[in-house]
Amino acid sequence: MADRQIIKIIEIISKVTKINPKLIDEKSSMNNLSKWDSLAHLQIIEEIEKQFKKKISTSRMGDLNSIIRISKFLKS
Repeated sequence: MADRQIIKIIEIISKVTKINPKLIDEKSSMNNLSKWDSLAHLQIIEEIEKQFKKKISTSRMGDLNSIIRISKFLKS
């Protein structure tokens, strides 16, 4: 079972990309979700900053291109 943080990240990505959350898992990333494009990525990052109250620098945004990477960043 995914932890609450992963579930929340999946909910955010689902909401922004309008992809059914059942089709998104921990291994999902920009590479395997076609609707997770550059514009959606900015919206996802913005929503993650709001929901988790953690500032993400512009230089880090590009690295946070998968659920695993986002989760690791939020735990750091």
